[in-house]
Amino acid sequence: MNDFYLILIYGTLFFIVLFIAEFTYSYLHWASEVTRKVAHIGAGIISLTYPHFGDSHWVIFVLSFIFFVFLLFSKHYGYFPSIFDINRKSIGEILFVWNIWLLFVLFKTFNNDIYFYLPLSIVVFADSFAALVGYVLPIKKFKLIGSQKSLGGSITFFIITMFLSFLLIPAANYDEPYLYLFVFVFSVVISFVEVISFSGFDNMSVPVMAIILLYFYFN
Repeated sequence: MNDFYLILIYGTLFFIVLFIAEFTYSYLHWASEVTRKVAHIGAGIISLTYPHFGDSHWVIFVLSFIFFVFLLFSKHYGYFPSIFDINRKSIGEILFVWNIWLLFVLFKTFNNDIYFYLPLSIVVFADSFAALVGYVLPIKKFKLIGSQKSLGGSITFFIITMFLSFLLIPAANYDEPYLYLFVFVFSVVISFVEVISFSGFDNMSVPVMAIILLYFYFN
């Protein structure tokens, strides 16, 4: 498909997700912590489809730049409270748009789609559901480096990360004797990185650490 049409289609889809989040915030009166994750999951699912339709990292770069400028503008002028109306400082939404581009570049560099799908899936699903569990069922809240965390959220993150790892690491490697040990260590390390990350930096620190661990595992 032509790159221009890809930018147009994916850009439209991302904006639809933003307006859905805004609708649930303004008219259904969902909490911003929830609508923020609605946008996060929606944009993530859309991004996960890109390798099936596009092959150029420039498409994602252009989209990332457009939304980077759009989010900075919206945050500065108070637009889209469904994303920005939170009681903490965070640049997670800014890092998220560049994270997608970085992961796609690495996927193309290593010629292995696990470098794109697993780190992005962890950020989209494990991080989002951990945050929602921490918000709805704040079991054993604690503060670390100024960031509010919860034991329930961290356990949720760990379990979903393990599930995604077993699901997405190529089936051919399941016979390797160290696979189960790797997935366990991988999930522990990634969960620890998520816990110590603050101000939304987990949207970049988690996938970067995942890439490093996957690189050592496959090499």
